[in-house]
Amino acid sequence: VQTQNEWKIWKQNNNWAYEVGKKDIALFKRWNDEEWYQKCTHLDACGGITASDSSQGELVFELPASKMTTGLIIVCGCCGKKVGEDMFLKNENLEIKLNGKVLNKSKMDVYPNRKCVRLVKAFKEFDEDSDISKEDELLLSFNLKTNTNEVKISHLIAL
Repeated sequence: VQTQNEWKIWKQNNNWAYEVGKKDIALFKRWNDEEWYQKCTHLDACGGITASDSSQGELVFELPASKMTTGLIIVCGCCGKKVGEDMFLKNENLEIKLNGKVLNKSKMDVYPNRKCVRLVKAFKEFDEDSDISKEDELLLSFNLKTNTNEVKISHLIAL
């Protein structure tokens, strides 16, 4: 994240037994040892960054332009398996820009699952329909124009 402004970082808390095997849980429960509970807590938990109010400002990601080979850019939302279309594509209050230029939502699609939206399919040199060129600096920004339903970004993929 290059600029976060008032967007809030969030993380779901997992209890100590999340994704720990049943036999291990039974063993640790017999010990009733808080230190072991902490050691066994699974670190993988949902998280991301969120906003629902236009006063929270613009969220800007600096994409790894020098390492991007195709120009594919995907954003995923949380929470639910079908949130991508409503949260990103149909949300008229969400403006998405690349290097200051508003991206055309009609060129975006739900991909690779219904949590995610493909913002850019490829750089111009790989897709004749693209108007996105590879540049030395690629800044992807999200801005809420008015108050809206919460936008929760869980993943950003840039290839």
